Amino acid sequence: MKKDLKEKLINRKVKKPNQLLMTVGMWVVGIMNKGYGVEFKYDYDPKLIEGKPTILLSSHASRLEFIYTIYGFHRKDINVVCGFQNVLKKGLYNLFIAFGVISKYLYQPDILSVKNMLRVLKRGGAIGLFPEGIQSTSGSTHPINPATTRFIKSSKANIVVCRTKGAYLATNRYSSDRKRGYIGVEYSLLFTPDMLERLSEEQIYAMLMNKISYNDFEYNKTARNKYIGKLPNAHGIDKILYKCPKCKAEHTLFVDNDTIVCSTCGFRARVDEYYDLVDSNGNVYPFDIDKWFKWQRAHVAEQIKYDGFELTLSGKICTLSLDKLKKAPDDKIVLSVGRVTLNKEGLIFCGELNGEVVNYDFPAKSIYSLTCSTKGYLEFYHNNDYYMIIPDTEVKGLIKWTLAAEEIHNLYDEKWRAACEDVYDYSKGEIYG
Repeated sequence: MKKDLKEKLINRKVKKPNQLLMTVGMWVVGIMNKGYGVEFKYDYDPKLIEGKPTILLSSHASRLEFIYTIYGFHRKDINVVCGFQNVLKKGLYNLFIAFGVISKYLYQPDILSVKNMLRVLKRGGAIGLFPEGIQSTSGSTHPINPATTRFIKSSKANIVVCRTKGAYLATNRYSSDRKRGYIGVEYSLLFTPDMLERLSEEQIYAMLMNKISYNDFEYNKTARNKYIGKLPNAHGIDKILYKCPKCKAEHTLFVDNDTIVCSTCGFRARVDEYYDLVDSNGNVYPFDIDKWFKWQRAHVAEQIKYDGFELTLSGKICTLSLDKLKKAPDDKIVLSVGRVTLNKEGLIFCGELNGEVVNYDFPAKSIYSLTCSTKGYLEFYHNNDYYMIIPDTEVKGLIKWTLAAEEIHNLYDEKWRAACEDVYDYSKGEIYG
């Protein structure tokens, strides 16, 4: 039987990146980094780990993080780990294969991915890994599964941690507008093989979190770097902020040029060139955008505890076409059309296709997140299969689905809940000031 794209991708023997392509690629991103004015700093000599098994653990503050962090790492033998759904794109698939990209099912146990990474290390190569899994939604660290430290400890490799400063502010999650402003990239040789042998998993996790954690809004309160693009810094921010900090109304926020406004109570906060929230009406407002976002999460974490909590929308559930590479929107296969509900039990899709009833039921414990795509749909993995929930019409405040799914999952997963508590400020109170 002919293998589909998924089988070919996950079962292939991952090779060393094509050196000619890597040379050209590094030259291109080098020009981009120079144009962006990116600054690189190291606490070790990169030449000391050339040709040695090494894992690069990078922060994921921006969608362009790989351009900064992989370039500054100075290894042309690096195999980068990338989300499965990002590889299966026409125009990118074959290029990613040539670059030796290792596909990974996000938030899912992926034995084949781990085996491929270990093979790369065995031949003395390097692995590029973004342990947060996805780009930061609000400019600060996402949780890192403590199981990551088990892999690090067993790797017997050098572990380099890379953290950016200002990257989210230059390319934030809620707008495609590229801002001009400072980006700093810091590399640290955090662990050697000898250190990994001596340290416990708990010690490795604590040291990793201390080194990789970032918060771009908090950082810029002191750094005072300006970030200026073609569009105001508030443009699109209502994609991640949906709850008014003054009247507590939901889905009433909208953007007016450089200002976010509540249509219910008239609350207004301007986002300036430093990403500060500037008030002109005597309002009480959050200290910064990240803290506003986390305040929303804390509210959702309380809401989902009630038995009557649920979110619903009409749309379709889809997956990726695996027979051949296609351009969007033809790269999707519709599985059912109907209505989706998220509650404490999980995600339930009730619908039909071609006149037949087709329902899907995903238990809460198996859904780590419903990632809110910048293109206006939700995406998630279940049993190593990738799914999309595409609303019939544009849904305001879709990010609440992401927060609710994550907090519902935490009701059933003690270890992941602990990882979330390490990075989210659940106990900061009603308003951050």
